[in-house]
Amino acid sequence: MRQGARKRLAELLDGAERGGDFSTRIEMSSHALRIEIDGVGELPLPVCAPVARKLITQAQQARFGRGEQTLTDTGVRDTWEITPDRITLDGPDWHRTLSNVLDGIRTALGLPPTTVLRAEPHALLVYGKGQFFLPHQDSEKDDRMVGTLVVSLPSYHTGGELVVEHAGRSVTHRASREQLTFTAFYADCRHEVRPVTSGYRITLTMNLLAERMRPTDGTSGGPVADLAHCLTEHFAQPAEQHYSYGRPDATPPNRLVYLLDHEYTQRGLGWDRLKSADATRAALLRQAAAQADCEAVLALAEVKETWDAVPPYDRYGYYGDVEHFDDCEDEECEGQCLLDPDGEPGAERRRSGDFSDYELNDLVDDETTLGWWTRPDGTGGEHISLPVPYAEVCATTDNKDLTPYQSEYEGYMGNYGNTLDRWYRRAAVVLWPRQRSFAARAEAGSEGALRELQGHLDTGEVEQARTLARSLAPIWKHQGSGPAASGLFASALPVAVGLGEADTATMLLAPFGVETLSERHAPALAAAAARYGRTWAHEAVGSWFGPAGTYPGADRAAWIESLPGLCAALRTSDGDGDAVATPLVEGAWRTTGEQLTGLLGTSREQERRASMERLGTTLAHILRAAGPGSADTITTALRGLPDTALECLLPALRTAARRPAAVRDGTPAARAFQSLADHCETMLTAGAARPVRVADDWSLTPAGTCRSRCDLCPDLDAFLTSHTRRLMEWPLAKDRRRHIHSRIELADLPVSHTTRRQGRPYTLVLAKTNAVFTQERAARALAETDLAWLREEWPRPRL
Repeated sequence: MRQGARKRLAELLDGAERGGDFSTRIEMSSHALRIEIDGVGELPLPVCAPVARKLITQAQQARFGRGEQTLTDTGVRDTWEITPDRITLDGPDWHRTLSNVLDGIRTALGLPPTTVLRAEPHALLVYGKGQFFLPHQDSEKDDRMVGTLVVSLPSYHTGGELVVEHAGRSVTHRASREQLTFTAFYADCRHEVRPVTSGYRITLTMNLLAERMRPTDGTSGGPVADLAHCLTEHFAQPAEQHYSYGRPDATPPNRLVYLLDHEYTQRGLGWDRLKSADATRAALLRQAAAQADCEAVLALAEVKETWDAVPPYDRYGYYGDVEHFDDCEDEECEGQCLLDPDGEPGAERRRSGDFSDYELNDLVDDETTLGWWTRPDGTGGEHISLPVPYAEVCATTDNKDLTPYQSEYEGYMGNYGNTLDRWYRRAAVVLWPRQRSFAARAEAGSEGALRELQGHLDTGEVEQARTLARSLAPIWKHQGSGPAASGLFASALPVAVGLGEADTATMLLAPFGVETLSERHAPALAAAAARYGRTWAHEAVGSWFGPAGTYPGADRAAWIESLPGLCAALRTSDGDGDAVATPLVEGAWRTTGEQLTGLLGTSREQERRASMERLGTTLAHILRAAGPGSADTITTALRGLPDTALECLLPALRTAARRPAAVRDGTPAARAFQSLADHCETMLTAGAARPVRVADDWSLTPAGTCRSRCDLCPDLDAFLTSHTRRLMEWPLAKDRRRHIHSRIELADLPVSHTTRRQGRPYTLVLAKTNAVFTQERAARALAETDLAWLREEWPRPRL
């Protein structure tokens, strides 16, 4: 099989695993420790109940982290905490005892012998009866933190067991009543403190820090030569496609991604801070990489697996999430009455939660994406975005044997479903042949590849830089998104200018979205336009807005807010900044104008008005950024729109009025806003001059255009436009009633529509409401208010 090299490599690393576990426990004499607490004094060991209660008077409710927040919730963590600045640890034999314990922990956890562990106090915790800490995972509070050390002080209590789990295994630790109990575990292990049933549980928690490893002689036991052979074979064979029954691609894989067992943060990922078997396997892979002439880096991977899964049998039946009743007699139901086990309608089929008891059958699909990696020289790391093909991934421990951080189950839906999605975060060792280093890093969107190109340009090796840059064409089009995009664009710009090849420069810059651009890029953009010309700049800017018809995302509005500053910086930069600023404004107006035109056809006033107000703010920023030609073009287009455009134009004018310094007299923006203000005043004045609706006039505007050109809508429009008819009773079948319902709702008409369920067919009852008058009065009052504001803030200039 084509995956033979990857399979053998994973098996070799499995056999080379150093003895070690994710958690360990050591007991020592309590005479070694003397501990003092501010406000309490020296603690007698074992700690008796009166002393524990005194500790509580000096403590505060313990908090916990959730994402970026620090919370207090006794439903999650119920314990008392004393901070480390109030704790003094000493004793005639304490430091030697702790050193021996740390050496034992290093060995028991399988860390390399050259690792130096240090314990940093974090808190003293007191658990009384009924107190607990739900399952959680410790945050890594220091770049060097690899684990947690819990020192249980001897005390008389029951319950309060510490349960640590990892990769489907769990270990329960109970504290001694007479001795110090040292319990250590890796930071990525989930653990909990079960409720104390009697007495007091007192613990000292400490962060385990791994200091930088001492230098070694470069040798290591294990099958390094065999691993190197596996790497050579892997990079020489054609890659196997996923689910292709062995059919290979024409080309060998570009890299090998070996998934490690433990979870790490960006700060905590380093060759000298790997845990247990990860440290052993990574060291062997690095040595094998050196023999096979490969480079190796550490990375963080996001893995998603989709399994065909079956829920456990329960009292609702094998697929007991919902029941469907086909014998519903409600004519309007059409068989859509889904009830959950409690009889509530509309049960959700897709659910998140813990599905560890579900039976996994076949793996339907899997995705692995690298989002961050270290640099080959070990000087730091960078964000990347690299989907990894099936043929480039291997692991000794399967994902399904680890605990996912998120799971979602999709129930059976007729022709799909019964699938369980599971997400994992895993670290990885990523390897590639040294001769393919440039392409391997460039495909991931690494700034390192661009730095290499810039290095060739700086040393005058322009042809070498051009050759390498051209080689990016097949893979570079996938770059330009994610958190690293702005930095990547900043690195690509000077390279694009220095290459002196218009087509290659276009290829380097094309993948980026317009949202990537900021004021810091203005000098390089102006220099690029000066070097390659205005036609090149116009085409480059067009590519940043995406293909025609692309709907801008949420980031576009935030970027347009920065557009005036960007365009100002471009126009004052050396080079030809206006060649970039002008198409940027035109592109922003093009997408905004398309949105505006679409909204003008929306009949629902509330829905339309809110969107038009947001678009008005966007329009104001575009006009502030526009040069003379663009400003005139935009203004002319806006003045040709129907009266409904006031819902956008007035918010644009209000936005501009709040920043008068940004719209100085004589500027293109000032002239554009004044022209729009005059136009709005003309429209509002004309509207105010229209006659007021008389008290017995119930006529309404027709309900728009019927796409199906049915035989119902002429009758509907006749009813709506009638000055005297207020009520219409209309016997119609269900589908025809539904059509009339939708026409009225889409037009947002002040007409109620109900179904009288008598006879066959049922009767649709239409009734014009008093909103016919109240809506018009409200609109007239709003227009008068807008007109008064407009004349005060934007008075017509005197002739």
